[in-house]
Amino acid sequence: MGHYQRKTDRESWSQESIAGAIQEVSEGDMGYRRASKAYIVPQLTLERNVKEARQKKLSSAAGEMLGTYKTVFSEAEEKELVQHLIHLEERLFGITLSDLGTLAFELAETTKQHSACL
Repeated sequence: MGHYQRKTDRESWSQESIAGAIQEVSEGDMGYRRASKAYIVPQLTLERNVKEARQKKLSSAAGEMLGTYKTVFSEAEEKELVQHLIHLEERLFGITLSDLGTLAFELAETTKQHSACL
């Protein structure tokens, strides 16, 4: 029977070496080029993995992001808006989607102006 002999050196680095390189770059101890040579990991692979690690860290710190958009309102502001809409509905004031968009925009503008003053 024949014996398989690997023909390329693609992905020949270990998980420990790439994890160490990511940690060194993330902590600022080494640059991409120096870490890729020290841990024998391709530089582009290291850059991609560091970018993914930073994005995961940011998304876990800011809560789960859906899509590429950042939230405008905090949870408290969102609940306040919902309560206001429920209050309007109880009083039989119909509100259209365009009215809701206008209301949300005005709330966002006042929130933005208020936070700029602080």
